[in-house]
Amino acid sequence: MIDLLELAPFYVWRYNGAVQIVNFSPQHNQIGANGKCPHCSVESYFGPVATYFTHATFAPQYGTWHQKVVSACQCQSCKDFVLVVGARDNHQQNKGAFDLVAIYPLGKPNEQIDAAIPPEIGSDFREALRCEWIKAFKACVVMCARAIQGSAIALGAKKRKLTDQIDELFASGRITVALKDFAHEIRVTRNMGAHPDTDGLEEVTEQDAKDIVEFTREYLHHVYVMPAKLKARKTPPPPPTPPPPPSPSPPSK
Repeated sequence: MIDLLELAPFYVWRYNGAVQIVNFSPQHNQIGANGKCPHCSVESYFGPVATYFTHATFAPQYGTWHQKVVSACQCQSCKDFVLVVGARDNHQQNKGAFDLVAIYPLGKPNEQIDAAIPPEIGSDFREALRCEWIKAFKACVVMCARAIQGSAIALGAKKRKLTDQIDELFASGRITVALKDFAHEIRVTRNMGAHPDTDGLEEVTEQDAKDIVEFTREYLHHVYVMPAKLKARKTPPPPPTPPPPPSPSPPSK
């Protein structure tokens, strides 16, 4: 089983959530974990219910002998199961401390966006969120810019280039100064990720993607979500439905 897990990049996705290993019962080589569950997304404890322990193997990349353990663990919140993989240096086995190698399965990215965002634009932004979650940062910023450009076209921008479309929306009063600046920052970072030139392709970092996602979310929130909320507030409620007429009385005998 551990040999299969070693091929994880080809067969299963590792979980990217924030999880910490829990070492206990060293004599039985048991491990568990604390962190966000890939099934229910709740901060939880994963207690071991079954453990498989391997013999020591030589790890050439470290130049040492390593021992690995795989525990089937149960989330105390949703009661679903995960696999926790730990490893330790063979020379430290008396200390009983394993380091976390991986958690399986992969969880799910949070793709929730407001229903007021048009579907075609929301689809691009959801794809950007999925790219950020799997750490495809260049793809993430490209999809954010695609969402912005789709929005610019939908708002009536006529020019071809995104930089001109953003300025056109600002000049026509469709977006504010802050939104124009957000959009241009998204555009500039998109260029870094989309063009393998001397423009800093390798410099799209995790923080870049996080910032661009936040800027895109704010842009879409102000362009679509807030106007929809204001419209709903100003729209008068429908008149109450009148009660049904009373049933006629049966004829007297």
